[in-house]
Amino acid sequence: MKRAFIIFYSLVFISLFPQCKKHSDTQVFYLNTNILGIREGRTVKFYQTKDQAKWQYFAGKDFVSPDDVDDIFYFQGNFIGVKKGKTVKFFRTTKNGTWQYNTGTDFTCPTEVNGVFCFNKGSVGIFKGNAVKFYDTNAQGTWTESMIKNLTSPTTIDDAFFLTGSFIGVQEDRTVKFYTINSHGDWIYAPNKDFTCPAGTEQVFYLYTGSIGVVMNRTIKFYKIDDHGYWHYLEGKDFSF
Repeated sequence: MKRAFIIFYSLVFISLFPQCKKHSDTQVFYLNTNILGIREGRTVKFYQTKDQAKWQYFAGKDFVSPDDVDDIFYFQGNFIGVKKGKTVKFFRTTKNGTWQYNTGTDFTCPTEVNGVFCFNKGSVGIFKGNAVKFYDTNAQGTWTESMIKNLTSPTTIDDAFFLTGSFIGVQEDRTVKFYTINSHGDWIYAPNKDFTCPAGTEQVFYLYTGSIGVVMNRTIKFYKIDDHGYWHYLEGKDFSF
């Protein structure tokens, strides 16, 4: 009886305090040309906007991974990274929308990680526990540990993503905190900019337009920060897929 009560209490606690859920089979990511990639299973479909109010399917541009997928992220230029286990493979698209595997450029994580994201040009960040480590690639596709210092969060990192310049967002439970690099090369917390996930959020991602996208029940809601550090919901901009 006591055990049943504990289980019931735990379920009530979870329902009262919903968390941002880590994406799995469905995932959304932004490319730097007003294009969204939406992954379901192995397939990514792309959608384009001109006014950030209406999104249109980019026919003939689908990417289908030859293998199972953990995560997909935009890398740079016409490249995406596809993570499965400890390995990230890179694919590039041609002007006619054909995707090709970029041989000789795989990145292998030194240990099991929770996620990988692009950091600026030619670098990736990998995170596990409360730490983010960075790696750089060269023109030959060789990966080495970056001179960028590790970021250590006071709590466990559920997700992380690149913004712009030297900023990254770190999701901790329902809160996204932002960090940047100071003049000494150390990571510092950027105060008064936190974003709190709405209840039921499945994923948070950043658009290079300065907005944050929140995925909930196959609908993306957009938020933008003002000069005072407050995030405002952009009404009329929802995109359902």
